[in-house]
Amino acid sequence: MMTPESFYIFTFSNVVVFSLGFILGKMFSSSSSSLSINDMVSIKSKKQEKNKTHIEIDDTKYVGKISTDGLEKKYDTLGEVKKSKNDTSSSVNKLKNLKR
Repeated sequence: MMTPESFYIFTFSNVVVFSLGFILGKMFSSSSSSLSINDMVSIKSKKQEKNKTHIEIDDTKYVGKISTDGLEKKYDTLGEVKKSKNDTSSSVNKLKNLKR
């Protein structure tokens, strides 16, 4: 078990080592590496802007008829509504019966 004095020394030394590492890292880090990353990002965004195609809508052209003869019909009763005779009270009663 650590004594309080050794705990304080251990904590203080960790803070000092971290601070020295942070300060030395800031001093010796080259600013050119951050510039090269920013240059790569700007080059990529410029390429994406060049690759974008502008959409133009021509109001003079229109579609007169669309042929759906080749499409497969999957549902005969599309849009029919089913009405259930059961209401919520009968559903609750069924659940009560299942619990027993």
